[in-house]
Amino acid sequence: MALRRGPPDAPEDIALIPSHPQAVSDEPDDEALPLGVEPWSGDDMPLGSASSHDLHAPVADGIGADDPGSGPPAAALPADDELNYRRLYEARFRDLPQGQREIFARQASGSELFALCMDPAPQVIAALLENPTFGLAHARQAASHHHNDRGLEILSRRAALLRDSHVKRRLLQNPHTPDVVLERILAMERLPAIYRASIDRDLPERNRMRVRARLRPCFTRAEPEDRAALILKTEGRCLAYLAGCTFDARTTQVLCNHSAFSTLFIQNLARFSATPPALIAKLLRSPMVQRQPPLRMLLMRHPNAGSEARRKS
Repeated sequence: MALRRGPPDAPEDIALIPSHPQAVSDEPDDEALPLGVEPWSGDDMPLGSASSHDLHAPVADGIGADDPGSGPPAAALPADDELNYRRLYEARFRDLPQGQREIFARQASGSELFALCMDPAPQVIAALLENPTFGLAHARQAASHHHNDRGLEILSRRAALLRDSHVKRRLLQNPHTPDVVLERILAMERLPAIYRASIDRDLPERNRMRVRARLRPCFTRAEPEDRAALILKTEGRCLAYLAGCTFDARTTQVLCNHSAFSTLFIQNLARFSATPPALIAKLLRSPMVQRQPPLRMLLMRHPNAGSEARRKS
């Protein structure tokens, strides 16, 4: 602000400074206003008044945009911001009666539909499945955040959703997923995928143990080629979770036809009580075992090594 000159009798090099700076700052600066615009001399605008850019913001689509009695308006949310979906659900839908939430679930779209995937009521999940715009992205959201076993079971009834790898993954990671849903997921998976889930540390311990308990019956029902492929691919690590299982003739044949054996593969087969005698004999003849006496001794101590191998020891 330009300093004013003092009275005529004051020295020219001394400027008068106002004693109340706040009063000076409150005065309207007429020179800063456009030509022809008068400064505002009325009361201050109340807090919360809309600014010009607020007035031109787009109105959120979806249910309740024109219904002030159904809750606060939906906010514009980023596509993948789950925290904002949770906030939208808490602000708009949580306190509504369940029947009204079901009606909204059948008709909602956009961010409101994602927010309703956070609803804890299984009836709302069933209503979401009736929504024509409900898709894989919404199913993934519900599979992650729904904590009612009945609601997750309702979600898994639609086979098209269970074919999505992300939906299956999130259901396996959800600690509230019931046994019937795990059975539906595992029934669609190959044996290697079931084994990977049984040792996946991203799964809760409870789910990992339940998948591991189903690994043995799945191994028994699998095709011989699939059993042999799992044993070869994991170098026999899977055998630690297959106690009580046996090898059929075809599985043994596929394993015997394999030419290259690693040290870990031989050790795991030597520790597995059901390794068939034909496979033990094949391993004993391999060059690696013949070069390493500790491996040979480990195989010859196996119950199925046979009397001939024990005599040679």
